[in-house]
Amino acid sequence: MSKAKEIKKIPIEEVIEYFRSEGMELTKEEAELIMEFLYNLTLMVIKKYFDTDQK
Repeated sequence: MSKAKEIKKIPIEEVIEYFRSEGMELTKEEAELIMEFLYNLTLMVIKKYFDTDQK
């Protein structure tokens, strides 16, 4: 039986500050889209490589 995957979400303000420190300015909406993409990508990788129900 597979447990629900839960990933700690990083606060959007922290994401914006990180990108700002790297020289990129993001709006809140852009940061939310980036984090949604990364969250979904992370779930796909976990499911593909670490989900024992699929092996």
